[in-house]
This record gives sequence, C-alpha cells and structure tokens, in this order.
Amino acid sequence: MLTAEEHRVLALLAKEWDFRGPPGIMDVSAVVVALPQAPGDTLAALEALFTRGLVDMNRLKTGAFLTPEGYAAAEAEASGGSPPPG
Repeated sequence: MLTAEEHRVLALLAKEWDFRGPPGIMDVSAVVVALPQAPGDTLAALEALFTRGLVDMNRLKTGAFLTPEGYAAAEAEASGGSPPPG
C-alpha cells in the first residue's frame, strides 16, 4: 500500500512521462519543490518507491524517473483501479 506522499510522487512523475515522454526524468530538487509536502516526506517517498522498483534514479541520485511498472501503477491509480503490488 502506498502512502499519500508516494501517490503524489508517482502522479507527478507520470505527468512528466506524459509531457516529455518516457521515462519522464526530473531533478529530485524539482520534485521536492513541485509537491505540497515536506521535503523530507518527498525524499522518503522517492526512496520507498525506488526500493519497490516503481522509480529509478541516476547514479548520483539527483534525477528520478518512473520505471514501466511505476507508470502502470500511476495509470491504474489515475483510472480508479488499484496499483499493481509492489
């Protein structure tokens, strides 16, 4: 089960995927600024999603993007379905 913070991160990265094309890479700092939650909560959500394989990051951990599984989870949530287990 995803937290509200994780849902917000998935939704933001899915919008980036749709807008710029897969995989929707965003600077971690841009993710933090874009979401209406504490920076620590956003970073914890990114780490949890990374651990579940829904988000990946560059080698320096400065950029984040959805994996195909993460995009599918975001799309399932957006359409009212439940996300795939992760």
